[in-house]
Amino acid sequence: MKNDLIAGHFELLADLLEIQNANPFRIRAYRNAARTISSTSDSLADLAAAGGDLTQLPGIGKDLARQIIEIAQTGKLKSLEELQQQIPSGVVEMLRIQGVGPKKVSVFFNELQLTSLAELKAACEAGRISQLKGFGKKTEESILQNIDHAAASVTRFSIADARAAVEAIVADLRLLPEVVRCEGAGSCRRRRETCGDLDVLAICADPGPPMDRLAAHPLVSAVLQRGDTKQRVRLVTGIELDLRVVPEESFGAAMQYFTGSKEHNVVLRQRAKDLGLKINEYGVFRGDESVAGRTEEEVYAAVGLPWIPPELRENRREFEWADNRQLPELLLQT
Repeated sequence: MKNDLIAGHFELLADLLEIQNANPFRIRAYRNAARTISSTSDSLADLAAAGGDLTQLPGIGKDLARQIIEIAQTGKLKSLEELQQQIPSGVVEMLRIQGVGPKKVSVFFNELQLTSLAELKAACEAGRISQLKGFGKKTEESILQNIDHAAASVTRFSIADARAAVEAIVADLRLLPEVVRCEGAGSCRRRRETCGDLDVLAICADPGPPMDRLAAHPLVSAVLQRGDTKQRVRLVTGIELDLRVVPEESFGAAMQYFTGSKEHNVVLRQRAKDLGLKINEYGVFRGDESVAGRTEEEVYAAVGLPWIPPELRENRREFEWADNRQLPELLLQT
């Protein structure tokens, strides 16, 4: 687990404590710890695994060191999970409004019992915010001007934030002995600049354990839907994530299906149709017989193509390049 992800747990914990009007010294300790962790070049997860002394870091005492180890080993922080149960995710989303910090959110939540951006917008339009002590008409107007941008930003997230969330959740699910394989898919895997939602695929004979594990993850604020093989959750940042549990023989087909853009997949399905085949998330079929699906390489080979890197799957000449065996080499940033 990267230092920034560990620091993020403490930043969120500090925000939630401030919303609850907790002890300011405790809040400051978590914020200072987050800054220390983010600025540390050495991997704290590796240091913790090696039994290193985390208390040697500036401002990190025994209690904070214990919590760093807890996050590094489990991907979770019990104290953060408990706070998340007490504060609605819509309250946390208010922090995305420009000029609005935890102190103001605390007033909205504790004094007006507002629990979502929509409720806050309605309160502004009704003039309720300007009536609060310490708030005025200008503050109310500023919030009203910025709230729509905050609501829109909840639906699109930077690739850095998206990758950090997917990597943390995938790493956590891989800890389950029942999970054979787990990977991120979707626009995040294509490394789009922004992502509207997130996709994770897992191979597991019983979907129950990975779904239970995901529901309990500290980055998850709510379970929105749970079916036999698919679970949709909302993260504390507001972005939604789909977990799909698929059989091993269909994993490659599912990875291709849920990674490629809509336009890319339309072209791929037409190529398959021209060859008398059908492609979907379960595999490549000739009639009722499955001819490929275990790996993405199999899926593309079934329609006469080499494997196409996820970053190119936008229907922007990648099929032409693949047909001519001239796919460009990508320079990827880790």
